[in-house]
Order: sequence, then structure tokens, then C-alpha cells
Amino acid sequence: MLIITAIIIWLNVTLLTVLVPGGPIENRDFSNLKGVTFWGFNVFLITLGLTSYFASYALLSGASYAIMLGKILAGLYVAVYLLDLGKVFPKSPTKMSNTLMLMEIVNTSFAILLFIFLSVLSM
Repeated sequence: MLIITAIIIWLNVTLLTVLVPGGPIENRDFSNLKGVTFWGFNVFLITLGLTSYFASYALLSGASYAIMLGKILAGLYVAVYLLDLGKVFPKSPTKMSNTLMLMEIVNTSFAILLFIFLSVLSM
């Protein structure tokens, strides 16, 4: 169960990385975001990704804080995707593509699955 959960954490960060602006799926224009907002959001996403890799390793290592850290990360993934799907943040004059919308729905589902797996592990 630990290995599957660690893989789900890894899968969450991997699915996030394919949504990099300018990449194959994310093609919206974010030039309207000012420097601090743009870079702040990017730093947040990079930190989320790196922390996810760390949490995956910590979970496999049996660290006592790994389950709680994973739950926090799962919540942050859900928040990021729901805020974007809800057109709250980040806002773009370019419409979200159907592929991006589908990917974000799938990614949200994997983040919820991660939270469920971690909840079972903490019992």
C-alpha cells in the first residue's frame, strides 16, 4: 500500500509538470499576470512539485510526518486544479482547451485518490 501511495504522489507531480505553460497541453496566454504574481505562482508550483518528490521518498522511508505532508499536498493539488477549472486563478484571456480541462479533471481525481489512500494509511 505504501508503494502504491508513493507512486500516486509521483503521478500527481508528473501530471502537473505536463501542464507547464507553453508545453504540449497548456497554451493559454498569461502575459496579463504581473511579475510578482506570475513568479510567485511559478515558485509555488515548483515548490509543490519538489515537495511531492520529497514526500514520496519520505513515505517510502517510513517518516512519521509523510502521511500528513502528503495529505496537505493532495489538498493543494485539488485547490490548484479547482481554482483553475473555476476560472478563479490564474485568469487568462485565452480560453482553456478541452484537453487541458480534461487533464485537470483527471489530475484532480488523482489528488483526491491520493488523499483517500493516505487517509487509509493513517488508520
